[in-house]
Amino acid sequence: MGMIQTQDPSGQGSLLRVERAVTPAVVPPFHAAAPLPAAVTQRAWRLEALLGDPRDRANPYGHYALAHQGGRRQLSALADVIESEIRPAGTGGHFAGGDVMAAALRPLLRRDLEEGHAAVVAALSATDGPLPDRTVELTRLLGPAALSAAAGTALRAAVRAVAEGERRTPGLSRWRASLARSFADLLVCESLTAVALRSLSRSPGTGRSLRAAAGCVVPALAAEILDEAVLTLGECGHGPDSAALRWCVRTAAGVPRVREASGTADCRAQLIRALPSSAGPGGGRAAAHLTAVRGGAAAGDEAPPVDWETELHGALDAAVARGGPGAAGRDAGQARAAQRLLAERRLLTGPDRNVPGAGAAAAERYAQLLTACVVLAVGRDAAGHGGSRFLGSGGWVPVALARAVQRLGLPPVGPFDAAQAGVEAELDRRDRLGADSDLHATRILW
Repeated sequence: MGMIQTQDPSGQGSLLRVERAVTPAVVPPFHAAAPLPAAVTQRAWRLEALLGDPRDRANPYGHYALAHQGGRRQLSALADVIESEIRPAGTGGHFAGGDVMAAALRPLLRRDLEEGHAAVVAALSATDGPLPDRTVELTRLLGPAALSAAAGTALRAAVRAVAEGERRTPGLSRWRASLARSFADLLVCESLTAVALRSLSRSPGTGRSLRAAAGCVVPALAAEILDEAVLTLGECGHGPDSAALRWCVRTAAGVPRVREASGTADCRAQLIRALPSSAGPGGGRAAAHLTAVRGGAAAGDEAPPVDWETELHGALDAAVARGGPGAAGRDAGQARAAQRLLAERRLLTGPDRNVPGAGAAAAERYAQLLTACVVLAVGRDAAGHGGSRFLGSGGWVPVALARAVQRLGLPPVGPFDAAQAGVEAELDRRDRLGADSDLHATRILW
């Protein structure tokens, strides 16, 4: 492995150094932590520079202005930038997939949840779109992308408030543990959204349940993260005049509208339709197929086809298998979580399906199950193919899985004290180095 230093727009080095393996010619389907193309990062930085410092009260794109008057009038000036990201490369644009588009526009989505989301949707609606037959699904997934980005902004504001406030009030450090759990939830949102967006341009004939899960799970998790940020800012002494607090409150209030615009009800209906057969006759066991899919590219370095749901269920099966008699420590804990999830899958998809209040409730539980499978798959590929040292270490995975088990009301697993401490340390590190809360620890300008 080599040490790669990313560059910022000024040409000075980024403060972030991450250890990465050589990225394969064809990125594995769940390698959400794969380094972004340098051109995408540069375009995102340029957009962030256009938006200016969010802390500047005189900045029309700043948190103070957005919290008081909204961003529709100001954001219209960025129409050309947005349009270039959704226009295919062959016609002078940059579009190379939904995941790349979301990364390039992330500074806008971070800055203003509702108006940023609406501006991109309006641009997609005004054209045939980069993927005419899948524009509706892409538009829906912009909701989870925007929610993840905005929740990251709120989380960073809360972490900064604790870091500054505990110098005067040491008791505020108690919020670090809850913010670390929010960070693990945010990494779940980021992983699920990135993989769902990738599935639209790679074997889009499968993955409908995966994309529906993103529409169900991310809005709920983002709302929790935003609420936690609001509580933390209040505890740290931010009052009604605080631009950060007002921005977080306004953003939290916009979550239901973005959820509705993202078609959460349709996502739930898709999961209800998929439940009887999603895991397949073998409960998702397709080891030979999984090996073939991940074993290498097709001729000419073309991406091999991916059966997204089969892959996801295979990741769960593999996690259970790793928890054999010799498993210890974190592997044993993850295996216990995986066993809980496997039992849940049998209840939802097995021959003796029996979920109280089947329908919407079963769909929500299945969405949580698929999300946990995404965590396992993303953690596996980050460890196997490189990415940030933190994601590759897998330390966040037990915390995320324990949260998933808790949300499903299953017997608890853990505590994963060492993993929790590692997540707290990473969150503190990103705060000190000015890094985003995304999968790549991207350097941010402000």
